[in-house]
Amino acid sequence: MTKIKELIEDFRLNQEILGREKKYVDLCLFRLYRWEEFTVKVLGITETEDVTQLHIKKYIQERQRVGSEVNRTINNNLATLKVFFQYLVSEEFIDEQDNPMRRIKNLKEEKKVIVTFNDDEVSRIINDLKEETYSNVRDKLILIMLFDTGIRVSELCNIRNIDVARRHILIHGKGSKQRLVYISNIMRKYMRGYEALKQERFRKRLLDEVEDYYFLDQSAVRLSRSRINKILKEHCENAGVRKEVRCSPHDCRHYFAQKQLRNGIDIYSLSRLMGHFDTQITSKYLRGLEQDDILQIGRLHSPLNGLKIKHDKPS
Repeated sequence: MTKIKELIEDFRLNQEILGREKKYVDLCLFRLYRWEEFTVKVLGITETEDVTQLHIKKYIQERQRVGSEVNRTINNNLATLKVFFQYLVSEEFIDEQDNPMRRIKNLKEEKKVIVTFNDDEVSRIINDLKEETYSNVRDKLILIMLFDTGIRVSELCNIRNIDVARRHILIHGKGSKQRLVYISNIMRKYMRGYEALKQERFRKRLLDEVEDYYFLDQSAVRLSRSRINKILKEHCENAGVRKEVRCSPHDCRHYFAQKQLRNGIDIYSLSRLMGHFDTQITSKYLRGLEQDDILQIGRLHSPLNGLKIKHDKPS
């Protein structure tokens, strides 16, 4: 028999060995230790092998009773527990049939329509930047890249010089997953301008004085997420974006997804571009499309488009 706390520490060590991001590991540990505290203090269960499906359900009920967490938040906690217990199964601490999460279903979540930027707002945001300084050109490229590729702000911060090729960029995504995103013609144009200014700006510095990241601040240090948030919010305010749009980098991701769907991309391809683990995550962006958009996509991709079908005129 093994104490729950001991196996949480074993899980933590394994996640670090796998190279998981510290932020992800810390979030997992927060969720697991909160669950462990309830399981030990309230239910009196200290051994992992004694945890049953009923105990998990009581924990769900406790999170609901607290009242401050929506179903989506509780489901995120359940996802961490599922990963934890699946790890215990794979390491043979418990048998598959003894996995208490095996038949635990997610709670029903409220399906919210995602409100994001429209085309006119995106144009105003990007055009708000005048290409007068190194920072201006860099910031304009950052906004173009967020809207044009749908990458996460953390992924953008972590792009290294070696990740950038002529036609694509290697993205280091969630869970140490890598993927490629395309470089469009307009993005390539602004990348050339930025790269030339960047080289000129730091040409007198020694190599070890310039960080090996693609986007650098005035001191040749990698840009932070908070700085990119501020860049976007500043130009959203100047562009007069609607109040219902939060103006976060993740909203650029929403815009990218919905625009790609309007342009007729399939869910599977969009999932690959966005770095989602499955198409169910991506499909939520469909809720933001109007019925007319769906019908137009259907017309553009009708199975009979392009087929030669004989038309006999009525006699």
